Formats: sequence, C-alpha cells, structure tokens
Amino acid sequence: MPTIDRSFLKDLKAMDKRLSAKFNGSHMVITYDRGHGEPVNILRVRGEDGGFRQPDRRDLAIIKGGDLAEGAKMETRLREAAYRSELQRREAKRKAAENIRDMTKDGKRFLSERIGRLTNQGKCNSSVQRITHKPKGKVFAEA
Repeated sequence: MPTIDRSFLKDLKAMDKRLSAKFNGSHMVITYDRGHGEPVNILRVRGEDGGFRQPDRRDLAIIKGGDLAEGAKMETRLREAAYRSELQRREAKRKAAENIRDMTKDGKRFLSERIGRLTNQGKCNSSVQRITHKPKGKVFAEA
C-alpha cells in the first residue's frame, strides 16, 4: 500500500484542514471532510497513462484552480454550494406541497369519485342525490 508524501499532505492541509488523501486500491484520492458522514472524494490522482502516480503540486493547482473567486477559501465555496443546494430542496418541497394542494382543490366528492373509478369500486356515483325527471302527463306504451 503506497504512502502519501508528507510535504504534499502538509501543503494540502495548508489549503484547508479538512482536505486529506487516501489510497483507494488503485489510485490516490483527495478527499474533503464535510463534518458529517463520510469524506467526499473531490479528485482522483492519475498518471498520463491512467495508472497510479503520487500526488504533487499539479494536483494542488487543480484543487486551488477550482476556486471561482480569487482568494476565496474552499470552505466558503463549499458552504455556498451547500446553501444553494438547501434553497433548491426548499423550492422543490414548496412546489410539491403546492402541487398536492392544487390537486385537492377539486374537492372531496370529485376526488372520491375519481379514486373509486381508478380502483374499480363500482359505479362510484356522486354522493349528491340525483334528481330524476319524470315526464309530465300520461305516457302511453306503443303497441
């Protein structure tokens, strides 16, 4: 099992204390500890031929180059990404609740009839009493 160069690990920790590196069985992987759950893989270190190589300054440049704002810390960037993700989850939850509310606007009677028809529970006539029209006057049967 290969070990990670100490100077690389020191430079990696200088960028962000939550960054680390590990060997996954075939390649070195740079990971980020989110503070909860398992660390997240952020970069797999591969050689030119796709095989194993030790991480070096090139990989530090790749990680640092991922910063969108000049001088922004990785922790800040990840916190912003988590905030955007939370906003998207809230919006999806709001839309789902709104969708359910819109589906139930038709009312209890309409929905009970529709559910009855979908589940084959008979005719599922409306719960409102029907008024039958009786013809006025005498109705003669045809002979």
